[in-house]
Amino acid sequence: MRHLLTILLASTGLWGTTAVLAADRGLTRGSAASGALGAAETEAAEPKRLIVAFRPGVGEAAREGALEGLGLKEVEELGAFNAVVAEASEGKFRLSAMRIMSDPSVLYAEEDVRVNWLQNSAVGFHQAPMPEFSQVMSALPKFEVKGKTEGEVPWGITRVNAEKAWPRTQGERAKVAVVDTGIDFTHPDLAANYAGGVNFVDGKKPPMDDNSHGSHVAGTIAGVKDGKGVVGVAPKARLYAVKVLDAEGGGNLTDIIRGLIWCGRNGMHVANFSLGAPVNSVFMRLAVSYAKMKGVAVIAAAGNSGGSVSYPAAYEDAIAVAASDSKDRIAEFSSRGPQVDFIAPGVDVLSSVPGGKYDSYSGTSMAAPHLSGLAALAVSLGASGPEGVRAALKKAAAPVGLAKEEEGNGLVDAGRLSAR
Repeated sequence: MRHLLTILLASTGLWGTTAVLAADRGLTRGSAASGALGAAETEAAEPKRLIVAFRPGVGEAAREGALEGLGLKEVEELGAFNAVVAEASEGKFRLSAMRIMSDPSVLYAEEDVRVNWLQNSAVGFHQAPMPEFSQVMSALPKFEVKGKTEGEVPWGITRVNAEKAWPRTQGERAKVAVVDTGIDFTHPDLAANYAGGVNFVDGKKPPMDDNSHGSHVAGTIAGVKDGKGVVGVAPKARLYAVKVLDAEGGGNLTDIIRGLIWCGRNGMHVANFSLGAPVNSVFMRLAVSYAKMKGVAVIAAAGNSGGSVSYPAAYEDAIAVAASDSKDRIAEFSSRGPQVDFIAPGVDVLSSVPGGKYDSYSGTSMAAPHLSGLAALAVSLGASGPEGVRAALKKAAAPVGLAKEEEGNGLVDAGRLSAR
């Protein structure tokens, strides 16, 4: 991992021209660019969480000694990259990432910020409470969609021509992680395809959805085809709940990173990230690259700001999805930019919500699962690895007449999917 992390540090632009990577000693000290998390020197009485990556070869005892010398204590291991989550010891002042990196055993450090990943806005630990999910969703524009398909098939499933692929595949054997607020695995449209998961918000509880966002996403990906409720793009794909967000859509950066690592270590073919924030992070980018290296196609919502693409969608190793309406126009709220890879239905999307119910939501959060379902179909047809999935989606896509920064390669037609 040493080479991967140092290469990422060099390529992200998070370091100024005087902060360079030395061949033998790793990071030389210098000015950090403003984009780096936790780069500002701040001191306060309250402890804060940081992610600290140590150099290769630095063992557990050496890590503990280095952290103690910095006035930090380890909270948990991150699970990869020889990194830990640490907090300032009680009564100690807050340490900035730059100050921590003055220790020769430390390779890199960032603050573990807390973010509302559904709203695309950063929220500090000691700021006002985050808005509830209902407030986030109600802030999105409302659209009237005419000509919606009646019955089990929502308009977005029809628009990506999913039914054309079903005689060949319905996503069998494809493993799709929904990295989100959890899944209501008792829902009649989700129970049959639910295959397990993990809860990083509260490890003592199952990854049950206490919000509705994750269940809605899951239904679009793999709602069962049973003549009732709604059907997903890949109605026989296997769903895994990776709960990284709480009931309000909030989550720590480390939870997102651990979700990515879990997907890589547990053989997921596709990981859907219907979440994002304007938060650039070396460790999140590294985790996306790690997941891709482990064979996971990371598909992420472009964002709902109407401006630039959010993270993790903006990373080159992720597949970024913008949102369209039923007339193939880009949704007003959809983020856009050169990082956009595809566009998919994301306005007035009907899908499952907890309690055996259904509701319509709008957002790039709703566009991404359409593409994840298409990716599951591609995997089931034989597409191998993230680049194989990307190539299959690209081959099956066609422009809808929008600017390249709005639609990327265009909208994918499931009927045109193949492994090659």
